[in-house]
Amino acid sequence: METMTIKAALPPHLPADGHALLLRHAVARSFRRQTLIYSPGDPAEHLFLIESGEVKVSRFSSEGRELTLEHLGPGDAFGELEVLLGRPRESQALARLDGTLLLLEREQLRALADAEPAFGRWLTQLMSERQARLQELLETLLFKSANGKVAQVLLQLAADHGEATSSGTLINYPITHQEIGNLIATTRETVSYAFMEFRQRGLISTCQRKTVILDRDELSEVALA
Repeated sequence: METMTIKAALPPHLPADGHALLLRHAVARSFRRQTLIYSPGDPAEHLFLIESGEVKVSRFSSEGRELTLEHLGPGDAFGELEVLLGRPRESQALARLDGTLLLLEREQLRALADAEPAFGRWLTQLMSERQARLQELLETLLFKSANGKVAQVLLQLAADHGEATSSGTLINYPITHQEIGNLIATTRETVSYAFMEFRQRGLISTCQRKTVILDRDELSEVALA
């Protein structure tokens, strides 16, 4: 882990003056791919802001099964809740790609939230949006079929990383069947069966570990099930 000076990507909803405050008080560090940023039980000492790269935030069951809560990219912040509550980390954060993070210490975070209304509003919105995403994830896990869950992941990936092609929407994002399974609390085999069925129905095509959505409307119907 290397300390460095770098200008960070502007976080969503954070005004330029709040962004300048964050840069003035934070420390930038580089992380290599597959480096653990924190683990369950670690003291929560920093809010993290992603300048470059990607971070995966997960939880694990007592049997060791992984549930991926979020894949986060440049401009996204994470780790704020346990800092504010003074609790140890309950999740794991892993650098999925090489990248750079800004680290804001606990006391600086609290001081900025108290002293700067714009920063406090951004922090509140950050936590509210994360809560909404986690609630949506819970509803997906509880109420959707396995194929519906896989279809929803593919549609979200297409919305975030899709590229229009002559045959459909290419998902230009490297993700394995195991990683998709971790997002929806199911097995790699279940995801593979769903992909096979989607291919047979003409909803998607796959080639060289890349997926193209051929029929978005029909896949959207599957995602509702």
